[in-house]
Amino acid sequence: MNLCASRKCLDIAGRATSHSSSLSRTWSSTLVIQHRCYAAAAAQKTKEKTAVASAAPPATSRKAGKAVTPQQAAKDDVAAENALENEIENLETMRRLTESNQLDMTSVPLELLDLHVPTWRSYKENASLADHLRAITQTLRNSVLNAQSLYRMAKVRSIPGVKPKSPWSWQLFSTQSTKPTAWLSPFRQAALEVYKQVNEAIAARDEKTVKALSVGDQQGIYVKLLRSQDPRYIHVWKFHGERTPCRVVSVRAQEAYYGPKPPRMGSRLAVQALVRFDTLQSVESYSKRTGARVNETEPKPVVEYLVFQKRMWSDTPWVIRDRLYEGLELKATLPSYL
Repeated sequence: MNLCASRKCLDIAGRATSHSSSLSRTWSSTLVIQHRCYAAAAAQKTKEKTAVASAAPPATSRKAGKAVTPQQAAKDDVAAENALENEIENLETMRRLTESNQLDMTSVPLELLDLHVPTWRSYKENASLADHLRAITQTLRNSVLNAQSLYRMAKVRSIPGVKPKSPWSWQLFSTQSTKPTAWLSPFRQAALEVYKQVNEAIAARDEKTVKALSVGDQQGIYVKLLRSQDPRYIHVWKFHGERTPCRVVSVRAQEAYYGPKPPRMGSRLAVQALVRFDTLQSVESYSKRTGARVNETEPKPVVEYLVFQKRMWSDTPWVIRDRLYEGLELKATLPSYL
């Protein structure tokens, strides 16, 4: 079989591999195509009366009738490997869903619930007495909904890291507590860890980590910030500690798993929690070419209100999905269970 026929076989087999939707079908198609190519090459060889002198391979290969440079061929190989990895991940996901016999409820988007930044006064310009009273009313209402959400979570044992003996406890009114014995203390530690990982990933242009720990509009904001950085420099985000401990100021829990059977792990609840961060942080910049430090900012205080979300039936980390601000008017409707 001559060299051109061999390459044609490999090219056809590669195209069959990249366009197949199933690994088994891909393997079968490749075998059949290669068999036909070898047969055609053998028939052609018997008809030829002169031997083809061996020669050095050309600097370019041929694909679909067009010359392809080695660099382009290498890029095509990388793209084919990525496509194969994605195919394997999809098959693994389907296998897990088949074994657990569950519907994939994680793909259903969740709306932002009526989380609220508590405040005892209105931030409106020239606020009237009615505006201040409305702000106080919303803060009191937020406290009631916090307790109700904690009760729902405790009732089905969906408080992260805690298994309360009874949903009726004074801990229902400890949403904003920073004590290590509070029900939400393990969650606060997890939220702080996610907060640090996301900021480090943005500075390091680690898009994979950012997408794994954020969703929705906030993910788009993070990715846009990540891609806008100058690639000539390497940035390092530094965490210098908390000025005040992070605390949960608002939490909501409602049923979001609508399968006919209960989930095999966790509960039917989806939880959103608004966490206030008050930290000291800085950024260092280094030249990618020389490695020399070109800039360093002084540690400065940063206050943020971030919304964390988790589907309690899924073994996935808490993710950041939104950012709220003090004085922001209530923009979400009441949960359906109220």
